[in-house]
Amino acid sequence: MHQTLVTGIEMGMNTEQAGRRLLELLDANGGYLTAAIAEADHELAQDPATASAAAHQLATETEIITGEETDVRGWFPFSFMRRVKD
Repeated sequence: MHQTLVTGIEMGMNTEQAGRRLLELLDANGGYLTAAIAEADHELAQDPATASAAAHQLATETEIITGEETDVRGWFPFSFMRRVKD
């Protein structure tokens, strides 16, 4: 999922791609995503800063609930994300 610039420097995913990946993981896990799952994902772990920004962006949506608990998170900003639908 990396893109290579003309100069040969690799670019990671953008926040839109990272957001889509987070939503895929949410759907694959019954609407519930833990930090451990997100951090173990190969695609997201390639660019933690972008994945973290995407998680913060998703957290502003009304159908996403996030929480922070005492845990051993590495780079993911939330302990969990939950997708709720009406």
